[in-house]
Amino acid sequence: MRLFLLACGLTLGAVLLAHRNEPACTPSAVWGVNGERWKPEVTLPDFSYAGYHAGEAPIPAPTARFNIKRDFGAVGDGQADDTKAFEKAVESASGVLLIPAGTYVITRKLGITRGNLVLRGEGAGKTVLLVPHSLTEVYGNTPQNGQSQWSFGPGFLSIDGGDPIDSRTRLATVTGTARRGENTLTLSAPLSLDPGQWIRLVESDPPSAAAAAGSLVRFLYGELMPPGPGLVGTAHVVRFLSRVRSADGNRIVLERALPYDVRPEWTPEIHRLTPTVQELGIEHLSIHFPWTAYPGHFKEKGFNAISIEAAEQCWVDDVEIQNSDFAIGLDGTNFCTVRNVKLTTSAPRAVDAHGWNGHHGIDVGNGTENLVTGFDIQTTFVHDISVEWYALHTVFSHGHGVDLAMDHHREANYSSLFSDLDCGAGTRPFDSGGSRNLGAHSGAYSTFWNVRARSPLPLPPADFGPLLNFIGVDTRTAPASAEYKWTVEPIPAASPCPVDLCDGMRQRRLKTR
Repeated sequence: MRLFLLACGLTLGAVLLAHRNEPACTPSAVWGVNGERWKPEVTLPDFSYAGYHAGEAPIPAPTARFNIKRDFGAVGDGQADDTKAFEKAVESASGVLLIPAGTYVITRKLGITRGNLVLRGEGAGKTVLLVPHSLTEVYGNTPQNGQSQWSFGPGFLSIDGGDPIDSRTRLATVTGTARRGENTLTLSAPLSLDPGQWIRLVESDPPSAAAAAGSLVRFLYGELMPPGPGLVGTAHVVRFLSRVRSADGNRIVLERALPYDVRPEWTPEIHRLTPTVQELGIEHLSIHFPWTAYPGHFKEKGFNAISIEAAEQCWVDDVEIQNSDFAIGLDGTNFCTVRNVKLTTSAPRAVDAHGWNGHHGIDVGNGTENLVTGFDIQTTFVHDISVEWYALHTVFSHGHGVDLAMDHHREANYSSLFSDLDCGAGTRPFDSGGSRNLGAHSGAYSTFWNVRARSPLPLPPADFGPLLNFIGVDTRTAPASAEYKWTVEPIPAASPCPVDLCDGMRQRRLKTR
């Protein structure tokens, strides 16, 4: 129980106090009180694995081995350029690198391509990484299709894990079919797999010339909406991770229910996991950019803070980011946690009627089982929190925004959870972007659980996505037509069982495993 609470960023005292002060909860028809009505193959996906080590272990806190001042010569006075000290540190340090209280000037992008490294400050607001120049000022800017090359990252802290999916990682092809909710796969050949070993199921949309082209992406839209021409023929759309429960000859039983069908036309394969960056943390510090007016959508100069690509078991914890264009991006990451992040401006950056102060707040794409929790977005971005590019089981929970936009950026993002969120003013909860040729805004089974604002929230238009779940959402909007098979349960705000669905699912799984 204690590990579960720590993994979700909660303390036992906070949970007991909340339980004592809250009224009796209201059970959902698709969950019940403790999951007794839940069937993962129906409408609610299994979100219980999101976050660091599948939510089964707390973020670690080992003693620091290195000190950026003592061991690498950083000054931290807000005047001296400490970039070289940080470059040496991320090349050679391992374990925890302590960054004592102070202000450290960083003038170049810090690239990190290895794991087992934690950048630890002495607290947000106490340890400050001051980045005085934009990426455009440092490296130039070559716009593409009218868009700044820095609109979507990377960050001045840029982590790249280089996790390939190719013939070198392939273990076997899958020869039999399986339905969503099942957990047995038939392979092309027997594999020696140990119980508890993690594997990755990979499937690809058929090439555009094939008869079944677009069929996998259409499945991600519940087979109720078209795939979008820009997505047809995409390789490695499915990247599902599970431990093996048992292996017998050419049949394996997975620990988890499949969130997708498995079909021969989608070239299903089993792959090993080979990330080069694991156990990477950024914690207890601030990243500050100078105040500049926000230049507008796709015109960003590149005040970008943190980007993490193709890494596993990573975290960003207790971090404040000020005056950013793009604050945090996760791309192709697995089991990563972003916790207790605060996004601010030193003064409003908006210069037009949109009121935008930056491009992306926290963005998740391509990866699986990532958790963003305890966030506080004290400004307005074009996209405050985002899911895109086939992301699976992304969870945003226990968060707040001054006028939160839950951006669904098209590209068949699938089975995402937005739970226990306060949207503040609530004027734009479903404002979303993305190119129109990349499908509807949301893939199937996106779930909005206990989402509220200062006034009732408008639901999105009917073509926002299929098979969506709105449970305990404070709204007086009539639900869309039955064409896209939404589930809408008008449970009073803040009273569903549980208050946060991710917490409830994880607690149930860890009790019963």
